[in-house]
Order: sequence, then C-alpha cells, then structure tokens
Amino acid sequence: MSNNPFASLPKFGRGSFAIFLVAAVLSAMLGDQPVAHQLVLLPGDVLSGRELWTPITANFMFPNNELIGLLGTGFAQWFIGSQLEAFWGTKKYVTLVLSAGVAGYVAAVLVGALSTTAAGIEVGGSVPMDLAAITAFGFVFANRQLRLLASLPLSVKGFALLLVGLSLVIPLLRGSPWPTIVPLLVAVAVAAAAVTQPWRRLRDSGKLRGPVKAKKRHLKVVGPDSKLLN
Repeated sequence: MSNNPFASLPKFGRGSFAIFLVAAVLSAMLGDQPVAHQLVLLPGDVLSGRELWTPITANFMFPNNELIGLLGTGFAQWFIGSQLEAFWGTKKYVTLVLSAGVAGYVAAVLVGALSTTAAGIEVGGSVPMDLAAITAFGFVFANRQLRLLASLPLSVKGFALLLVGLSLVIPLLRGSPWPTIVPLLVAVAVAAAAVTQPWRRLRDSGKLRGPVKAKKRHLKVVGPDSKLLN
C-alpha cells in the first residue's frame, strides 16, 4: 500500500457504494412520502413500542429537509469508506459502520427516555455511519500525510478530527436541538473503541507473567576421537 492513501483516487468499494446507494434511493424516493415517518427515528414512538425497527432504518433515511446530507455521505463512503474497505474487507467495514450507526440511534432512544425534548425530535440519515468511517480512518492511517488544496499539509488523523469536529458543531450552529448530535457522538465513540480496542490493553495489563525460562542449548559435548588424534 502506498505511504499516502490519497496518492490516487480510490475506487468505490462494494460495501461503501451499497451504503450510499441505499441511503440515496430511499431518501430521494420516500423522503417526502408519509412512509418516511415510519423509517426515520422518533424516540418517543420506539419508547411507546411503535416502529421498533427505526434504529436500523434511520441509518438510510434522511428527513425530507436534510437531503443535502447525501452529498456528505457520497464523499465519505467513496473517498474514505472505500479505502477502509480495501484495507479491512467488505464484511468488516460494513459491520463496523452499521453497528456504530445503529448504536447511535439506540442511544438517541435511551436519551429520549430521560428527556421529553429528545423523545419528540425526529432524527435520521447516514451521517452516524459516515462519522464512524471517518473516525476509523483517522486511527488506521493516523500519521500519514496528505495535502488539501495543494498547500495545506495535514495528517490523516488531523483531517479526520477536522471533519468530525465540523460535523458535530455545524448542526448546533444552525440551531438544531442538541439531541440531534447524540447519534453522531455515540457512533464516533463506538468506532474509536472498535478500532483501538482499549479493553484488550486493560486485560493484558492485569496479567502476571512468570519468570522466563532459559532456552535449552542444543549442544552436545563429544569426547576426543583417538583416530582423529592420530
């Protein structure tokens, strides 16, 4: 693999393209239809036992007034997700980002149980999966360098941090209520935990290692041969 993952434009991976295609088709075709409300997530409905599938389907359904998010999904899944998919394989990549997205929307339901404001806010879209991909990309390719606009040197880690930060701050600056970023925050956290796996370090740090046994030397002492001496 090249030292710079941005040295050449990536090809759209099968998994990353499927994520973008499903989100684009569902959002464009159904976003302004009544059925859309049964696919996006309203935490209050789930808490009432209705639309229990929406923490999954919400990952692929942007509300009608947020279709601009598909542009971000197209970029994230092509330019970033495809490189992770090539590195990990389709199954591992799709499992990671979809799990992070579902976890984000499940967290929105749990927050809705604690806040009536959060319970009544409709959320949806593939941005949690996009941010999971960006977060994992930042950890996997970390210190590799890239150049933006041919003049701004930046590490992949810095690039990922910039995108994640903007994705969390911009909705709030636009006046979106705070519960809308809960799925994003949780998806980022899940992706970071999955890639770094901190529980493995904790488990290994508690192990007591016994004394290292010296390796046996496979040498054999041979007595003098009287024939050779003569």
